[in-house]
Amino acid sequence: MKGSIRILPLLLSIGLLVGCASDFQSTESTLSAAFDLPPDTSIKNSIDRMNQQMAMDAANAAAQQQFNAAMTAAQEAMNNASNDRATSNW
Repeated sequence: MKGSIRILPLLLSIGLLVGCASDFQSTESTLSAAFDLPPDTSIKNSIDRMNQQMAMDAANAAAQQQFNAAMTAAQEAMNNASNDRATSNW
């Protein structure tokens, strides 16, 4: 009986330590989850914006080139019409 009285506090201490250790572990995991930061996407967002800007610049350059070609064709047509009138008067 005396031996069991000595063992009882030891068993209670071990049980308390095991119970507290599991509480600390679960608390730690919830704290780390609360402080997890989302991944940094600022570089990816910057690259996406740069790609969009480059695509817009390329589209604008193509539109400008088409406009210049159309203006050149119109000028040539006007020059040819003017030359035709000038040579028909001779």
